[in-house]
Amino acid sequence: MFTFFRKDKGRKKPVIPDRVKPDAMPAPDKAAAKPQSTPTPPVAVKTPAPRPAAPAPEPEPAQTASMNNGFMVQELDVLLVPEVEDAVMFYANGRTGEATATLNRYILDNPDSRDPQPWRMLFDIYEATGQRQPFEDLAMDFAVRFERSPPTWRPAQASSAVDNTASIPTFAFGAGLSPQDKAALEHFLRECESADSVALDFQKTPIPANEAYARTILDSLSRIVAGGKAIRLTGSEAFVVRLNATRAGGQLNETLWLLLLMLLQLQGKADAFDAAALEYAVRFEISPPSYSAPKRVSAEPEAADAIGPSGLEFPMRGLIGPGAASVFAELRQFAAPLPRVEIDLGQVGRIDFGVVGLLMETVMNLVQAGKQVVFKDGNEMVCLLLQLVGVGQIAAILPKTRK
Repeated sequence: MFTFFRKDKGRKKPVIPDRVKPDAMPAPDKAAAKPQSTPTPPVAVKTPAPRPAAPAPEPEPAQTASMNNGFMVQELDVLLVPEVEDAVMFYANGRTGEATATLNRYILDNPDSRDPQPWRMLFDIYEATGQRQPFEDLAMDFAVRFERSPPTWRPAQASSAVDNTASIPTFAFGAGLSPQDKAALEHFLRECESADSVALDFQKTPIPANEAYARTILDSLSRIVAGGKAIRLTGSEAFVVRLNATRAGGQLNETLWLLLLMLLQLQGKADAFDAAALEYAVRFEISPPSYSAPKRVSAEPEAADAIGPSGLEFPMRGLIGPGAASVFAELRQFAAPLPRVEIDLGQVGRIDFGVVGLLMETVMNLVQAGKQVVFKDGNEMVCLLLQLVGVGQIAAILPKTRK
């Protein structure tokens, strides 16, 4: 809350009546002047007693605490050096290499610093992305700098982060492409060049209203497939149903036909692909694309692999990105009957900056509904992002302690 102070423009000067103004008084007539028989008694003027001085305001502490529905929430002033804050934002935007380079450069440029935070951030990045050797090299440097035992590699977290696409580039296709979406798509495609697998979300993709957008989706898929990448698809089944419904009405143009065939191939549906390819050849009188089995298709996470919520704890895992809208819907449903919900971030490698708005909206709705919200066991990069965007002002953030 901001307090605004209005500065007075200055008080009005008292108005002196004309009858007592010196320049308005007539010159005295000495001849006509007569002494008064009874002098006018002086008027007693009461002087107001001085007001006691207002006490000086106490300086605001760097850390304040407030009660939120009976739960203590600490509001911290997150003061990070610019390089560290830049690294957090780079990582949240999927620019892992730039985040790593920024932290390494800061450590090298500050050889006398005894702050372990940048080191912890690097350890977490290396673990989340499965970089064991850089982790070990950093551990040796840490032991020399701080003269104590370095952190140890946590294989359980590393394997979960890598296996569950914590560092997989992700993009969600919507109803169209705004200028911001176009920039995000270009960034995504650049990330794909150095990734082994990627994730695409079609949950909110209607049939493209214009051929240019359909061509953009098709070209993006073709570029990824040509690079030999494994593709994790979300919402593609429903999108194919929508395409087939339009196909049944005879309204698919050639670009949408090719997009349908591409998705059927990525889903590994050889029979459906062959039937659609034959219809495509008859309709357009050209040879259809040939079917080739995808390198690996990973649709929605298997139920057996999912960690289910229990008690007050709601686990999240992998990459929390633009395609994770369903996770927040599940969180709201899970928390509905509970007075308190603990969100376990122990298996989360990264929270994408593109989903921060949805995350904040979800947490605010829970708090306004009287819920106590706790984020726990997140790594250094994840927890710092939550603090920077203001989640710590309405919910508790309990980072994982590295030993």
